[in-house]
Amino acid sequence: MANSQRFNSIKFIGRLSEFLVEVIETELDKAGYQNLSATHFEIMTYLIRKKSPVNMTTISESIHRKKPTVTILVHKLEAMGLVQKESSKEDKREYMVSLTKSGKEFRKVALRISAKVFSLKLWGVEPKESEILFQILEKIYLHTKKS
Repeated sequence: MANSQRFNSIKFIGRLSEFLVEVIETELDKAGYQNLSATHFEIMTYLIRKKSPVNMTTISESIHRKKPTVTILVHKLEAMGLVQKESSKEDKREYMVSLTKSGKEFRKVALRISAKVFSLKLWGVEPKESEILFQILEKIYLHTKKS
């Protein structure tokens, strides 16, 4: 029985992930950003929180994606005029990414979408349950990342 419950838990994690991606991408579409994915949204919200230029490696590590993937995603954000890349003053091989004026205006959209995604009403859980869920998911993620 325990193995069956673990299997179902894994199945639910995948489905929840798909659901959240769908919510984010639907909201991006409504806001006029049809060409952005949930991962683009993740990069944008990360840059909004940082408020200063960040190198590609740091972005990659922070959103748990491979650097070549982040490079492609940032290139699209740059083409859309939301971010800009500049060579690092310390290491010319490294690029620093920052928000453009349009990227800073994206903050309003990001706040609205984040409020919806992080709403406990959407998740159907109580605040205390949310804390426990986070602790368990973080523990599982960190453990599997070490493997």
